[in-house]
Amino acid sequence: MSKTAIKDYDEIIKVVNKYIEGLISGNKEVAKQAFHKDATMYGYNTTDGFLGGPIQNLWDFMDKAGSAMDLKSRVDILDVEGTIASVRISLENDAYGESYTDFQQLLKLDGEWIIISKLFHLHS
Repeated sequence: MSKTAIKDYDEIIKVVNKYIEGLISGNKEVAKQAFHKDATMYGYNTTDGFLGGPIQNLWDFMDKAGSAMDLKSRVDILDVEGTIASVRISLENDAYGESYTDFQQLLKLDGEWIIISKLFHLHS
């Protein structure tokens, strides 16, 4: 079993931070840089219950929500194995003053880390 290079950890954090930067600025074009074009997102929130499907749902949400200038975040890389990684992101005080936990799965595709799926939970 080979050790994961520190460079991979740094690149994963950089990708996830593009997502967070996009949320803070309200700029989905910035956030899109972190996601594969066919990424998916699934989760529960208190208003709509179960939500799921293509990542377009996130872009639609960002269009409505706007910027989240007061957003606080914490990123924890849970595991990295070769070309796959799992990351937990804690988000507090989004554009609506809500808090979320995301579990994001990343894949190293053509030498670049990219988010391929997002699971989320809205905290009540």
